[in-house]
Amino acid sequence: MQIQADLHTHTVASTHAYSTVTEMAAAAAEIGVRLLGITDHGPGSPDAPHLWHFHNYKVLPRRLNGVHMLYGVEANIMDEYGSLDMDEHELSFCEWVVASYHTACVRFERTPETVTQGYLRLCENPLVDVIGHPTTAMFPCDYEAVVRAIRDAGKLVEINESSLRWKPAALENAYRFYALCRDLQVPVVVNTDAHFAGLVGKTPLAEQVLREIGFPDALNYSLDADRIMAIAAEKRGIQFETD
Repeated sequence: MQIQADLHTHTVASTHAYSTVTEMAAAAAEIGVRLLGITDHGPGSPDAPHLWHFHNYKVLPRRLNGVHMLYGVEANIMDEYGSLDMDEHELSFCEWVVASYHTACVRFERTPETVTQGYLRLCENPLVDVIGHPTTAMFPCDYEAVVRAIRDAGKLVEINESSLRWKPAALENAYRFYALCRDLQVPVVVNTDAHFAGLVGKTPLAEQVLREIGFPDALNYSLDADRIMAIAAEKRGIQFETD
């Protein structure tokens, strides 16, 4: 499996990442990724860029190294009510919004009940495109309730290569979570969450999970960059260049 769209990556603007926008795009071009999402951390993260980073996306080209670009954010879910660290005005500067829980950003007691409630409320936010890395042990939740809410809200959910590789129990939990996505017909995007250019587009663990559970290609939107571009164009009026 070679994904055409990698929609969750970080640049040096997130200070625990190591490559520039141009380097990330060059790496995407080399491996055959047609659509690259730049989604640096929202302001709730300790290493987040200044908000002007997102405001100034307008200066960046629609394509880099021949790769179509989406400029967005990995926003932080801050509480058990699904609140984000960026409001509607700030998110209006972003073309793609991944929303994720991170331990450094939350202060509430993380129980299956509170985390589940957070995800259910998050799904009510029309500005969120993708639910980020939902299978880590640090944020336990009722998987079936969350997957049903994602489906009913028409959101995408990611299978996150970085999370599968480095987050506790994420790989083990992924088999159950994405089997539910398969059974409930919830589309996924396969993202690297790359913090270094050499990791863009490389998803062996995600591929392993999807292959072993028999996940249908038709529900893997990362295999079709045009499909993602159509979603972004319809939702936010982005005009992509033709190939």
